[in-house]
Amino acid sequence: MIKEYLNLILKSFKNRQLRSWLTVLGIIIGVTAIVALISISQGMENAITEQFQKMGTDSLRVLPPNLRGPPAGDMSLPAGVADYLEKSPYIDYIDRIILEFATVEYGNEEEYLFINAYDTELESKGFSDMDLEIEEGRAFKIGEKGNAIIGYDIAHDQFDKAVHLGTSIIVDGQKFKVIGIFEKTGINIDDRIYIPLDDAKVLFDREDEYNVIVAKVRAGVDIETAQENIEKRLTRKLGEDEFNIYTPAQLLEQINSILGAVQMVLVGIAFISLLVGAIGIMNAMYTSVLERTREIGVMKAIGARNGDIMTLFLLESGIMGLAGGVVGVIVGSIIAYMVEVIAALAGFSLLSISIDYQVVLFALAFAFVVGIVSGTLPAIRAAGLKPVDALRYE
Repeated sequence: MIKEYLNLILKSFKNRQLRSWLTVLGIIIGVTAIVALISISQGMENAITEQFQKMGTDSLRVLPPNLRGPPAGDMSLPAGVADYLEKSPYIDYIDRIILEFATVEYGNEEEYLFINAYDTELESKGFSDMDLEIEEGRAFKIGEKGNAIIGYDIAHDQFDKAVHLGTSIIVDGQKFKVIGIFEKTGINIDDRIYIPLDDAKVLFDREDEYNVIVAKVRAGVDIETAQENIEKRLTRKLGEDEFNIYTPAQLLEQINSILGAVQMVLVGIAFISLLVGAIGIMNAMYTSVLERTREIGVMKAIGARNGDIMTLFLLESGIMGLAGGVVGVIVGSIIAYMVEVIAALAGFSLLSISIDYQVVLFALAFAFVVGIVSGTLPAIRAAGLKPVDALRYE
């Protein structure tokens, strides 16, 4: 029986190929959007998770209060916070960070770039904890001034002429010699310039005000215990609303929650396309009932039951939705992989797209169900036709 149903459905599709594909266009667009958007957002989550894992699980980030973006400029922690934290028995070392945008000159070009001040007392310790490797040159030495370490893109792509080791760049009028170039990371490190903290304090007129403080927790100390203790200490000293303190896991959770909310909005927009597709299928099935009224009458005259007619039309609308789903999955997968290639060409090489089979199965099943639901009312109408009336229909 199913074979006969399929033969009739295929014959119907063959007779109105163009109309059938135009009918499922909304389904194709909706499924394409769902597969592409979910795959891309999952790739972004994986890339961000990988970077936060590199940050380590044994460090705390102390940030300015009421932060709504990257901490820089006047978004600074109160004076004395770093020295106070350094006295904690839970902390191994403190990394004081100043972040600023500055005018950078090289050759005859001028760019406005992100400057990251680094405490040279740590030598390469802070870079190692962030899993940063220097591709060319070396790290800072203790007390070193007047030198810079630059990101991969700064060295190779930012200026028309490549920035080599030993050459000088000018940051807000002050000359810095390039002593190191980081290997490519695929994240914002590639677009940053690191200068000694002491130089940054003078250059940006910042004595004891830092945008971020990274507190490395001692080996064997539970990070949540350390966070709770430091939070209490800072609250007593500064007040409850004068700082924020996070573990990498908490920062990752916040970012993923934001990505999840954005993903839900985008998928919701995609469902609008599916709704449009569903209306298109319903309209097409009503038209099909009208065009095949005499055929339905013949089928009933030779013994077809109402359930047979209804099954035929439901199966036809379901297959129509499924066909749109298959095409949508293919197109959505292609778009997602194209985004990965484009991101890699743009320097964001961490984005790794993988199509989740669960997403594919959900998209196909949903498209099939949408097709069936859309065809329910037309199928009921077809099944309710009386053979005599159907045979007389012109």
